Amino acid sequence: MKKRIRIIDIAEKAGVSKGTVDRVIHKRGHVAPAVKKRVLAVMEELDYRPNVIASALAYNRVWKIAALLPNPDEDPFWRQPKNGIQKALNSTRDYGINVDFFHFPDADTKAYANCCDQILTGNYDAVLVAPVYYNEAHKFLNECEEISLKYFLINTYLKREDASFQCYVGQDSYQSGVLAAKLLDFGIEHGDAVMVLHLEKGVYNSKHLLEKEQGFQNYFIEHSNRNIQIIKTSYENPTDTNAFRKFINYQLKSYPNLKGIFVTTSRLYQLVDVLSEGQAEKIKLVGFDLIPANLDYLRAEKINFLINQNPVKQGYLGILNIFEHLVRKKEVTPIQHLPLDVVMQENLKYYLEADEKIHLMI
Repeated sequence: MKKRIRIIDIAEKAGVSKGTVDRVIHKRGHVAPAVKKRVLAVMEELDYRPNVIASALAYNRVWKIAALLPNPDEDPFWRQPKNGIQKALNSTRDYGINVDFFHFPDADTKAYANCCDQILTGNYDAVLVAPVYYNEAHKFLNECEEISLKYFLINTYLKREDASFQCYVGQDSYQSGVLAAKLLDFGIEHGDAVMVLHLEKGVYNSKHLLEKEQGFQNYFIEHSNRNIQIIKTSYENPTDTNAFRKFINYQLKSYPNLKGIFVTTSRLYQLVDVLSEGQAEKIKLVGFDLIPANLDYLRAEKINFLINQNPVKQGYLGILNIFEHLVRKKEVTPIQHLPLDVVMQENLKYYLEADEKIHLMI
């Protein structure tokens, strides 16, 4: 059995006090660079691994984490990263990790700002952020930097050079748009029209949606020999079914050669809700995420493809990265792109079975 390496063993070999070793391990206090380098070299030589659970118990440390996400009661997509966060909390429950959720209504930037203010004054050790509003998110992250509050991003990547930025976990939004275009391209003919449809408020303050649109558009620009017409539009309130149906009927009448629609959010099911049987048969549909309403239409073959952005894994890995950085004192990979899974009626059963096994494991 391998001998357990103690702090005193490192101290004796490095010729320093136990207090010095403790400060190096837990990154507390000032240690001369040469001394720190010597202690780290001894730790590496002895293959020392700190007992983080014992350390957390000894110091009775509670880590306060804030999670800033849209309201999952309004948009079922956000239930999935929240479920991932809960799974991660179950995995780290012995280490003093505690998460407070801050939810804001869809496109309510005032409520978003209010949540930000509560977090900034709440003495948190870190914050997990879905920066869905570009302008407000930049302001909030700048304020995090001013008070040295560490932040971890999911769902939407905002390029940051701040020392407080630790990592991003989520999809490559631009490439997801490219993928959506390629999927639609399989089912359309030369000279047809395709539509990018944003079912969201404040689209042009949402960086991830614009990146999806750009990736989609660039795919067809690069395949200009196909002569595909690209239509870009948005609709803010698809829950008003009658008004939304009139809007869609107008679009279909205006573009009789429209043969494919890409919905840039998880709300593709709301489009299917307002399409007649005849309309749905003529149009290929691509959207995002395995939420129940989308799955029902995929099984019924009214949706052709869903791109899964792994939202459960986003929430799960977001908290695990915070745990690794705060508790285990490890550096985390700054950009962690997750796979873009293409799900269709033919592989849905197998995908869900494999996905459930993964969820049970984590």
